[in-house]
Amino acid sequence: MKLSRGVAGFIQLRYLSSKRKLAVVGSGPSAFYTVLNILKEKPNDFEIDMFERNPSPFGLVRYGVAPDHPEVKNCIDRFNDVSEFIPTGAFKYYGNVSVSDPDNHDGKPQLSLKDLYQNYNGVLYAYGSSSANVPELAGIEHPAVIDSFSFVGWYNGHPKHEKLKVPLEKVENVTIIGNGNVAIDIIRVLLAPPTQHWAKTDISKAALEVLEASKVKNINVVARRGVLESKFTNKELRELLEMDKIGVFFSGWNSKEFKDELKETKLDRVNKRRVSLLDKYIGKYSEDQLRDPKARTWSLQYLKSPIGVKVKDDELLSETIFSVNKKVKSAESGKWEIQPAGKITSVSNELLILATGYKCEPLSEFKELGIPFEKGRIPNDNGKVDGVEHSYCVGWVGNGSTGNINSTVVDSMNVSITIVNDMCNNGDTEVKKGREAIDELLHQKAIRSVTWDDWTQI
Repeated sequence: MKLSRGVAGFIQLRYLSSKRKLAVVGSGPSAFYTVLNILKEKPNDFEIDMFERNPSPFGLVRYGVAPDHPEVKNCIDRFNDVSEFIPTGAFKYYGNVSVSDPDNHDGKPQLSLKDLYQNYNGVLYAYGSSSANVPELAGIEHPAVIDSFSFVGWYNGHPKHEKLKVPLEKVENVTIIGNGNVAIDIIRVLLAPPTQHWAKTDISKAALEVLEASKVKNINVVARRGVLESKFTNKELRELLEMDKIGVFFSGWNSKEFKDELKETKLDRVNKRRVSLLDKYIGKYSEDQLRDPKARTWSLQYLKSPIGVKVKDDELLSETIFSVNKKVKSAESGKWEIQPAGKITSVSNELLILATGYKCEPLSEFKELGIPFEKGRIPNDNGKVDGVEHSYCVGWVGNGSTGNINSTVVDSMNVSITIVNDMCNNGDTEVKKGREAIDELLHQKAIRSVTWDDWTQI
């Protein structure tokens, strides 16, 4: 029997509406890897909608990677594969739409988690880190104390941080607290010649103008622990050391404080290479080179915990105060431990940048809906949120703010398997409205989201 066009259309509509509806909150690497894994495995079984509070997707790959490291952003080519699932209705992107996030759109979230749970068979939290993890510090509210989350967003043109005031035209000395790869990135941003190095990248135009007027000459990178606990990679360190070719010089580190520890410790390959690199560049430059008015220098200072800052005026600092630590070998364990040395010291600087990591925060409805959040993450079992049905998490919000792209790939694969098994085999079979209801909600609120086509045109 041949079906009329109307009946056939009704059956097709019903088939499409019976797909598992999954809402994804966030659009960073973990979100895209998970979505693509699901759609490649089950292209006909899912209808996935991704919600991002910013117009543009890709999270920290877009806003957290140094502009002179475009190769790190190559994974975006893979993320663009979602476009093949848009014509089939299996995927839709909602940019510039906040979910349970009052820190956007005039303090009013555009969609609630209740909206998502009502209209989707599952909700995947993939929104990652949303703020800086900063230490307790007297004077931290001063405008010359800037966290790296804001600073990195500033030079990458993040909408939330693009208007950050960074008075580099008045600054000669900068202190960076924390010694991970982000700190190394910031050194390059502040010391590499803007026209020669940064103008050819996709750095924010506003940031480039500020850098061109910058007077920064010296940066001290300060860490609470020792050289063997450094968080930067040797690859990043070597790249920075080799910038002496363009007038950026390493002025040293307090190697004598670690003489006994280094002598007694059997170093692994990474630390052996790290110490070798640092020692190679100590004393490599003459005093005349370091004192040259055109020279820009940076140093590593260890065993110092920040206490507070001294203020010069409303815009600038005069110095940062630290308590001094020391490395002591434990008689019981034989390991070298950090202990207070009972001394106070200071470092001169007009600007202080806190590069002490990022952290995830719970969404505003978590407590009301009983969604757990502990120690900067959502407790979960392979991506399935503990004790809450139809709820999943992936990336930093599920694991804490650690790991890189490689670990994200593995994590996303595991979580996608969990979601497919749970939603296809064990999940509820209720037909949800999904984007049909969401589009109506946004229409009622006169909100126009940024679509994937909009984004590709941007």
